[in-house]
This record gives sequence, structure tokens and C-alpha cells, in this order.
Amino acid sequence: MNNIGIPKWINEQLLKGEKVISRITVGRRMNLIDYCATDKRLLRFRSKTYLDVLEYNKMSITFEKYGVSWHILRGILGVCGILLIVVAILGVGDPTGPYGLSTGKIPPPIALLFILFGVVFIVIAIISRYGYYQIRSPDINDRELKKWRIDLTRWGSGKVHRFANNVEEMRRSRS
Repeated sequence: MNNIGIPKWINEQLLKGEKVISRITVGRRMNLIDYCATDKRLLRFRSKTYLDVLEYNKMSITFEKYGVSWHILRGILGVCGILLIVVAILGVGDPTGPYGLSTGKIPPPIALLFILFGVVFIVIAIISRYGYYQIRSPDINDRELKKWRIDLTRWGSGKVHRFANNVEEMRRSRS
């Protein structure tokens, strides 16, 4: 059966009559991973030829949040971003400043860099990963477990949620 919109290299790995229900690509540029939820099993492609397969009746998928240390790091990034912006704004201006404070010590081009980095830090703190879907199976050892993780970011989280819901639905129907 030919699945419309599914690349040929994925179709070649499907069993006869198998149909792709949901597909998602995750990762970063050189480390993209394709997950395909079919009507029979879950497929994970690390490349066009390297394939991992899990049967629905032998797996689970759960949402997990990153630990406290990750949230502290995000908070520190956000605060640093705000501080950089404040320093840049206060650092440019009248050299004799209010209340006898000496301002005007930061040249405008440097102040713009401070503002730029401050904004970048704030954006990173807001959109960085905050959780992930963990796929577990007796066939996955502890060293491989992290590879079966689908990170959830603020951008694209709807696609990840839909994919995870489709996998869970297929898993329940196969159990």
C-alpha cells in the first residue's frame, strides 16, 4: 500500500498493507530522527536505512518534565537577559546622571550588543525545552532510553502532542 505524502524510503520499510497514521521529524540539522506511527508498529529512523521497530503491545509513552535544575537555568538566563537590557539602557545617557550616578560609560554600539544579547537570553529562556515524551519498552536498555525521547519545545509542541496521542491511541487499541 502506498502512503501518499510519505517518502519512498519510509514506504520501502513498511510491511504489506501497513499504513502510516502519524509521522514526525525531530532533532537538529545533522541529527534528524523520523518517527512513524503505523497501524501495526512504531518505527524510528535514524537515517534512511537504519530503522528501530517497537510493537505497540510492548511499549509505553509518557510525558515527563525536565528537573528543577533545568528550570533554574532557564530562570537565570531570563534574569541575565533582563539585567543586560537594564545595564544597556542605564549605561547610555547623560554622563552626570540623576542622584549623582555616573552613567554614559557604555558606548551606544556596545549598549546595542547588550540589548541584543539580553533579548536572545530572554527568548532562549522562554522557548527552550520544558519536557519530553519518553518511549519505554523492555526491548530498550537504559543506555538507549534517552534516544527514545521526543523533546517538547514551545514551538512545534502541537505536532509532538498529536503524534504522542496517536501513538498512545494505537498502543491502547493493540493492548
